Amino acid sequence: MSEKFKFPNAGIHIVAHKVGEADYFLEQLKKCHSWDQEFDYNFSAFVSAMRSITFSLQFVMSKYPGFDEWYKIRQEKLRSSKLAKAFVEFRNHAQKTGIIPIAKERSFNEGIFYETTQFYVPKYSETKGVPDGTVKELSERCLIEILTVVAECYKDFDVYIDPRVLFTERALEKLNWTIEDIEEMCGFPRGYTNMNFKDDTFSNEEIRLNLLRNHGGDETLQIYLDKYIK
Repeated sequence: MSEKFKFPNAGIHIVAHKVGEADYFLEQLKKCHSWDQEFDYNFSAFVSAMRSITFSLQFVMSKYPGFDEWYKIRQEKLRSSKLAKAFVEFRNHAQKTGIIPIAKERSFNEGIFYETTQFYVPKYSETKGVPDGTVKELSERCLIEILTVVAECYKDFDVYIDPRVLFTERALEKLNWTIEDIEEMCGFPRGYTNMNFKDDTFSNEEIRLNLLRNHGGDETLQIYLDKYIK
């Protein structure tokens, strides 16, 4: 890379916010009984937030080199997932009809008795079938599938989007940046940390980067990745 990399205005915190939103409504869903009115509210909000994670990921990452080719592979993987495809259909059906295709625990729905809270195939819908399992279990499984893609992106493009990696010599080399560029990004004058620390263990560059790292912003996405991806 001959020129210094210029970061786009959109940051990974946008994706972290959407992940946090999906996590919030999933937790609310888990607290509700299926007969509670809030159950449908929380599921609808969860599906909407979860589906927007990949949209926001594409929006944020589209300016980074190599992402479009990288994402095509992951996108095809999600499209081939029966679970992910089913949730897209659930959301589309709910948005078009206002009906959330959930059969409540111990209920008759269209002539079928459901022991647990499950999805069903609505009449006059394009849905061919629904995955086996309870709504809560499948919701978390689908979120994990999407977060697996986010985690891979976070790892493969860490130099650009992981604040813990930006303050490393590897990142400086990749971005064609200097420590002075990092200082300026953090709001300090260029050369602000340029001094001889006379340390026998760490180089001046390592010490300077460690000092600046405290001003690089909080890392929030990893909290959700650790929660769902074991």
